[in-house]
Amino acid sequence: MKRYGAGATLVAVLIATSAFPNRVYTDGPIGESNAPPFLEWCVPHVDGKTTMTANYGPLPNHVEVPIIITDVSAVGAQGFTIINAVLTPKNGAVNGVEYPPGPKERKGSEWDQRVPVEGATIDPGESWWLVVGLRAEADRAEMERVQVDYRDAAGTRYRYVAASSYSYVPDC
Repeated sequence: MKRYGAGATLVAVLIATSAFPNRVYTDGPIGESNAPPFLEWCVPHVDGKTTMTANYGPLPNHVEVPIIITDVSAVGAQGFTIINAVLTPKNGAVNGVEYPPGPKERKGSEWDQRVPVEGATIDPGESWWLVVGLRAEADRAEMERVQVDYRDAAGTRYRYVAASSYSYVPDC
C-alpha cells in the first residue's frame, strides 16, 4: 500500500478548491433562493405611466462579515428594463407606484436615505430593502424575478433570487 505525505494531500486540496474559482453560491448570507415565486404583483396600465417600483426585502446579512452587492438584474424579463436600483434602511416604497415614487406616502419614510445598490455594503446583522425601478417597454411586460449578485470580503460570490414576480398588463 502506497502512503502519500502531507505535501500530496495539500496539492490535492488546492486543486479541488481552485477547480471552481467562479462558483456562485445560492445559499449565502442573505439566504437561500431556490423556491418558485410566491408573490405575483399585477399592475394595470395607467395612462402615461411607463415606470413602476418593485420593492424587495428585507435583505439581511446573517454572517459575521460585510457583504458587497455587485449587480442586480432581471430574470425572465419580457418588456421590462431595470432603470435603477437602490437600498433603503426600511421598507422603501410602495409596490407598483411610478418610479421614482412621488409623494411621501408612496416613497416610504426611508426613501431619502437610499443608496445606490451596486457597490453597497451590508454590514453583519444589518437588513436593507431593495427597491428596483422598472420601465415597461411594451403594453404587456413581465418579469419572473430580480437577481442580486454579491460577494463577501474574501471574494466568495453569492446569488440571491427574490421570490416576487411582476406583470404590467392592460387589465389585471
